[in-house]
Amino acid sequence: MSHARVKALKGNGKTVSKKAQKSGRASGTMTPQGSSPMASKLTSPSHSAAQSRAASDVSDDGDDGDFSFDDMLSSIHSGGSGASTPEDAGSTFDIDALIDGLQDRKHNNSDVREQYLEGYMRVIRTRYGPETHQWLDFAAAALADVLLKGSNRGATARERLLNLQAYCLTIGTVEDMDVFEAGNKLLKQVLTDEDDDECQVFAMYALCMTALYGGGLEEAALEVMEFLVEIVQTDGESIEAHDNAAVVGAALQGWAFVASHVSDYSDYADAAMDAFVDQLDSSDTEIQSHAGHCIALIYESSRNHEEETGEPFQLPYDPQRLIGRLNQLAKQSAKSVSKKRRRDLRESLVSVVTSLERGVGPFYSTALYIPEKYTVVSPSLRTDDGSAEYGYRCKLRLGNHMARIDTWSLYSRVNLMKIIFRGGLQKHVFVNPVVMECLEDADWGEVPTGEERERKSKLSAKIRKR
Repeated sequence: MSHARVKALKGNGKTVSKKAQKSGRASGTMTPQGSSPMASKLTSPSHSAAQSRAASDVSDDGDDGDFSFDDMLSSIHSGGSGASTPEDAGSTFDIDALIDGLQDRKHNNSDVREQYLEGYMRVIRTRYGPETHQWLDFAAAALADVLLKGSNRGATARERLLNLQAYCLTIGTVEDMDVFEAGNKLLKQVLTDEDDDECQVFAMYALCMTALYGGGLEEAALEVMEFLVEIVQTDGESIEAHDNAAVVGAALQGWAFVASHVSDYSDYADAAMDAFVDQLDSSDTEIQSHAGHCIALIYESSRNHEEETGEPFQLPYDPQRLIGRLNQLAKQSAKSVSKKRRRDLRESLVSVVTSLERGVGPFYSTALYIPEKYTVVSPSLRTDDGSAEYGYRCKLRLGNHMARIDTWSLYSRVNLMKIIFRGGLQKHVFVNPVVMECLEDADWGEVPTGEERERKSKLSAKIRKR
């Protein structure tokens, strides 16, 4: 395995689909739908709750609607007095009330259970701190079990999705989880039985997190990689999601995430390459882009393997022919695809081409510029005539810290961490032990303030005048 980041890896709708009937979720639609208040002791055991509807945390637009979770936290913390949201909400969360509320299906309908899940996720994402582990760690195994069951038995697709998202957050926050055996089996069942695209997508992400951070060994990671390749090979048919672009795209992203944790998967690279090269002909631009990234990651892993062992992966593809094909795809355009998507695909494929040609990471720019006289530029970026390449343009910025993403491995891990933690990743990246392991090879630096940038610009101008 590479790095030390994986310690244990050694609707109530009116109609019910056949998939839902088969999985046993149909009975969940009979949950009582009368109003039921959220438990009164989620964020402050000593205060009572005011009934409130939490806003959704599924969308990425940050719009909390008429009622934000901050408003609800204030009510819970202050007994409805309208006081400001407590800054220590992450340290006073009542995990037992959460688990009891999710399990009490007799008194809590799907709307209320969704509120519990939304509240928990908001606290983990936005109020996380070292003190969070005081109430979360001891109950994490029990909570993960409840969330797994909810991902399969939830009465609505939204409830099942929230369970999967909360499960990923839990696995991504608590060290030394041991849920692989149960999680691996149940999540694969969810993938086959589920008929909602978003649920299938997050079930795949959850499966990857379970294999890597839920107690799976290296064999588990390789097995999950094979499972995901089969989904790609069959265009989703292996999990009854034929030609589902969202599902196939998630399988590609999930494969890259798991592969980025494994140093030697040479015996599995051939089949993976076949599947990914085939997907370059997909009519969906995102699938083409993800497939290209996976191909670049395989060649990067091969280079790393050669440095360590003296032997590259034995891949049945001529890199030059692949480069020619990728260049051709980058030049093609489809009228049915928007200009932005065509541009994004072109940039993505050109990045893969540059990676194969130069042995560099993602989104490396070979464009040249003339550095200022006193600017320090790495010799590797300078040409013979003194010009310099712009180099890596892909960066992860969180607050006043920034890391350059210079490997496909890191790129794949950053992508999934952003999907799971969303805007809350900044709260976790320097404190959360799991995230710190996952992104341990990110080289962080501080982003200059506006004043510092202005001062540097003035200094450069003075130097040029001299």
